Amino acid sequence: MDTFRIQPLTENDIRTVVESCGGTIAHPDAHLRTQRGSDFIIEGAVIELKILDEDGLLKSERQVKLAKLFHDEGFTAPVVVLDRKNLSHESKRAYDRIIEGPIKNAVASARQQLKQTRIERSETTISVLWVLNNGYTALNHEELTALVARRTRNDTSNIDGVIVGGCYFHSDGFDSFFLWPIEYVPLRIESFPGFDRLCAAWHSLAESFMSRVVRGDLGRDPFKGPVVDTQFEIDEITYVKLAPPIGGASNFFPRGRPRKNSTGLTECPPVALTFPGLSQTEWGKFHRALPGEFELRDGYEAWLRHEQKAREEGFPLRPFVRVPITFVGWQDWCITQKCSPGTSSIYHHANAVFQNCVQRIISSAREMKEGSLLPANYILAVTDEIGQDKANDLSHIAKVRERFEGKSDIKPIVEDLRIFHEHAIALASAYAVAEGLDAVMWTRKLRYAWA
Repeated sequence: MDTFRIQPLTENDIRTVVESCGGTIAHPDAHLRTQRGSDFIIEGAVIELKILDEDGLLKSERQVKLAKLFHDEGFTAPVVVLDRKNLSHESKRAYDRIIEGPIKNAVASARQQLKQTRIERSETTISVLWVLNNGYTALNHEELTALVARRTRNDTSNIDGVIVGGCYFHSDGFDSFFLWPIEYVPLRIESFPGFDRLCAAWHSLAESFMSRVVRGDLGRDPFKGPVVDTQFEIDEITYVKLAPPIGGASNFFPRGRPRKNSTGLTECPPVALTFPGLSQTEWGKFHRALPGEFELRDGYEAWLRHEQKAREEGFPLRPFVRVPITFVGWQDWCITQKCSPGTSSIYHHANAVFQNCVQRIISSAREMKEGSLLPANYILAVTDEIGQDKANDLSHIAKVRERFEGKSDIKPIVEDLRIFHEHAIALASAYAVAEGLDAVMWTRKLRYAWA
């Protein structure tokens, strides 16, 4: 998702907007004053500008509070999406209190500054707080507007309305989108005469800014990149605040926009711990052909104990898979591979048999869709796609038996594995081999997918 960067908005940009719509600087001598006043006056409206330059979720204290809030609500998977909708009513209020920290500070400061200017400029009739989102990318415009309005209503009766705006830059590496919202939220006074002209001046700034972007004039310090997922880790759990949807489907990427893959995987890792599955008869053939080989043990019972010990070495991402092989099949494989007969070749042969089986199952894996014809027994791989990075996806694997009456017996095998879709299909295919099945179905849950 490599893309260009832009210069963030500055106070000079906003001053240009205000002056172009007939506004003035409230205190031209601000640098000499001991009492802090407001920034602008537009047709009797005193306006205090507060620019949010930092992402509030980058503060460690706030991260700890959010992690505890979601943990106490029962969200304990390896990856937790910071979705306010999932919280109880009381926890929603706690969430807002945590997330609105920078806004609360802005409101408290603006209240005093607006009051001071209103005292000094008796001709003014309305006090307005203007919050500009320049860097709190964890909040979209709608979230920010709701938080600013609520916080201002709760904290003071001396602010008559709030303006909320920002420049939101989205990109998938090919398509780029810019949103320039500006909105007045009335608290005590419905509107003020200069707001329409302020909006027009704001849109003129947007047009001028976008013209510079098209020309490649990105400013002297273009360090502001597109909106991305905000994430942090606490107690080995990753918490993700998703970037807002980028817009409609991409015409350039018909299979979906490219996602980051910070797992570092460029090919499928081993998905099984294979072991030669020998019946007593076949074990006898190997033992007679390879006398004195320690790995074959002295008797079949000892061999089975060896198998059981190996079984205990399996784990969810690399399950133990007993691969049935025969003495004749092994002999033919050794000839084909020009391999010297020996105990190690038995293990290599079992692994080769497994590879053939698992690759066949992977290639035949099908998406589970409504109305799909399902096998009687199969392994199901379900992947929750989470945001812009495949490393945050969670996958679940289960064994399913379909009944004639339309019901399914579902036996979970592993849940909440931090692996993405392709890895999940390969792992599910390994579990299919282990269970003696030859079918894998899959589905992707896209509730939190990047769009």
